[in-house]
Amino acid sequence: MSTTTAPQSVEATNVAMLQGPTLQWALKRTLLGLVILFVTIASAATLLYASIEEEEPAGPAGAIEDTASSKMPALQGVMPSQRRV
Repeated sequence: MSTTTAPQSVEATNVAMLQGPTLQWALKRTLLGLVILFVTIASAATLLYASIEEEEPAGPAGAIEDTASSKMPALQGVMPSQRRV
């Protein structure tokens, strides 16, 4: 008795053939990748924006004090480009 399969019985069974990726599969994967990329960049931008501290609101024009110019009272009214060394 032989245990080999006859060619007639092999042709009658359902044999799955490997196929390459289809255009629909590639488009779905591309769309999924773009969605993931968009969500990642949007999340990073939101977190970066939320981490930036706002500047304190400025008071009246005369109330702002520059710490560098308060240490040198003789140069308060002189622009930095006009200072002589």
